[in-house]
Amino acid sequence: MSATLAASKAKVASLLAKNLRYSETYKAPNFLSVGIQKNKELGRKSTVVISCSDPRVHPTQFLDLDFSEAAIIRNAGGRTSDVMRSLVNLDAVGSVGTVIVIHHRDCGMSQMDEQGFQARIQEKHLAIAASQPEYIYGAVDDPEKTVVHDVEFLKSFPSIAENMHIVGLVLDTFTGRLKQVV
Repeated sequence: MSATLAASKAKVASLLAKNLRYSETYKAPNFLSVGIQKNKELGRKSTVVISCSDPRVHPTQFLDLDFSEAAIIRNAGGRTSDVMRSLVNLDAVGSVGTVIVIHHRDCGMSQMDEQGFQARIQEKHLAIAASQPEYIYGAVDDPEKTVVHDVEFLKSFPSIAENMHIVGLVLDTFTGRLKQVV
């Protein structure tokens, strides 16, 4: 067994052990259908946060979210082109009213430009790159510009723009402060 595989197996074992400790005091939430019905009765719509998957910046922490206050969709860069399936499914299940798109400074997706990502992915994942030669990987050259682009992308769909309030924020990774850009 390679050292990398052994380290990976040890990490998974560690996470499972942590989960076992967590489960000892776990209090199960209500059934999802109960919350959905309650929100419908009260005329409430849900909130969705679209954010980067960078482990240094988790929305539950920097937004100080309460349990089940918002659904969180995370991906590399917090780019909206990757989240459409999840966003429309969440809306179908629970009626989304607010979408908060968050990009951040010092993002991993800012470490290269789009051409750099394309070259690196072609080098490391040739079959994947070859199967999608025109794919845009979503480099974040300037989070204030890319968050505007991603909000505009969502607003380009009338069913989203007409039914959801969409805002774009940028998180300063080093101060923890958010700035509303859109």
